[in-house]
Amino acid sequence: MLSISKVLEFAGLDISKNIKIARHMDTRGVDVHELYATGHFELYQSYQEKNHFRDCDYLVSCLGIENNQAIFIGVYEVRAINKVNGFPDYLDVPYKGKAKTYSRYRYELKKLSGFEELENRLLIKWENRAQAWCMKFETSEKEIVQLLPKGYVRDFPGYLEINLSFRELQKVIDDPNANNIWHKMLSSVGGVYLIVDTEDGLQYVGSAAGKEGILGRWKEYANNGHGGNKKLREIIEINPERVQNFRFSILQTLPRTLTRNEALIEESKYKHKLGTRAYGLNLN
Repeated sequence: MLSISKVLEFAGLDISKNIKIARHMDTRGVDVHELYATGHFELYQSYQEKNHFRDCDYLVSCLGIENNQAIFIGVYEVRAINKVNGFPDYLDVPYKGKAKTYSRYRYELKKLSGFEELENRLLIKWENRAQAWCMKFETSEKEIVQLLPKGYVRDFPGYLEINLSFRELQKVIDDPNANNIWHKMLSSVGGVYLIVDTEDGLQYVGSAAGKEGILGRWKEYANNGHGGNKKLREIIEINPERVQNFRFSILQTLPRTLTRNEALIEESKYKHKLGTRAYGLNLN
């Protein structure tokens, strides 16, 4: 069995130290993958309700995914533990109004270098759902089931299950080799898609048809964030970082061979259903 401990030891981790491994998968309505994609994960990880990382020199951090698996995202040195009272107000942004639990401990964590080539690539088997999310490294060997291609984002979930952050969309578009299934599937269909600005909940409905289907249209968004839409462009011009709040999904797939006018008819139906002309980001 090729274990995570053997691979990380080979990469330079001193496994004689006190180490714990954690599989982050919050059950309180918090999307840890979104926090990671938007750069808020390390702040989230540093606050804990219980003293999970006590007597710990290093923390091997993973994000939980389906099928009782986890994806390795880095090794952190535990430098200090501080007692706190309550949940800091500045976590309201990454939590976006979700349920919060009071935290009693704040950890000073420093991410170690040297493991970058393995981050977001090592797929680890977690035994079962009942197994603790945080445990001692030395007594819980975890099998590596796959080394994902560098630049890989995630498995293609099916058209109607897509829900990509802007950063994820950029990564999918920028690395067609690592994400070749995404490119193949998105280029094979046209469709009606939805962009949601999670900052305020406003929505934009668009459609795609033609040679590259949805892929071709989404390449434009990955390039500039607004794809030529006036209201989206205005949002980004006022605050360029706002584009990081955009999420992309598909409402309906259409034959790629549909004419542009036929695709616009289907697009108009969703604009009417969702009210995106009167209350969203569509002008017409």
